[in-house]
This record gives sequence, C-alpha cells and structure tokens, in this order.
Amino acid sequence: MTITKKEKLDDVLSGLLKVGQIKACAVVSKEGLLINSRTPPDVDARIFSALCSTIMGAAEAASGQMTTGIVSQISLKTEKGTIVLIPAGQKAILTVLTEPEAQIGLIFYEMEQRAKMVDQILREM
Repeated sequence: MTITKKEKLDDVLSGLLKVGQIKACAVVSKEGLLINSRTPPDVDARIFSALCSTIMGAAEAASGQMTTGIVSQISLKTEKGTIVLIPAGQKAILTVLTEPEAQIGLIFYEMEQRAKMVDQILREM
C-alpha cells in the first residue's frame, strides 16, 4: 500500500513533537494555508498558519529591503513560549510553538532536518 503525502507529513510532525517541549507544530504554505498540523484544542491551526505566513512574509520583505539575504529562521520569544519558523522549501514553512523554557538549540536542529523532509515530500509527484 502506498503511503500518502499526508501520512508522511503526519510522521514528520509526530516525530517533531517527540523532541519534547513543543506545544504545537505545523506545515503551512507561504500563502498562509494550513497543510498539516499538530495543535492542542486551544490553538486554531488555520489562524496560526495565516499568522505564521504573515510573519515570514514580513521578515522576507524586511530582509529584501535591507539586502541581508535569505531568511533562514525566525524566532519570536514570548512569556508563554517561543514561535519558531523556518522555510521548508520554496513554498512552505515549518513552524513550532514551544514551552517557555524549551531547549531552542535542539529544536532548531530538529526543525532544520524536518524542513528538508517536508520539502522532499511536497516535491514528490
């Protein structure tokens, strides 16, 4: 039986949650559409997706204006956790919402690896 793209993305996100200290994670399109997510009931995944896309778009516009190069990661630290976004290829974003005291270095590392997986899955025919 063939494994679907959705199932492959489910595996990527489930594995990311196993890193620990992650409350929510998602793959969103650059346009803000939800592709796949693992979020608790109190997080509206569609709104989270749209907001993450907006943040990435603003960062890319700022980076372009300041000629600082391609955006490789964004982190937004708040009192209740950190939102981390990284590109997952040309058309998607991998994003997580962490616990306040999360080990960000480990999470960045895992996200970079999984962003490559997401890009590969989305490129499959």
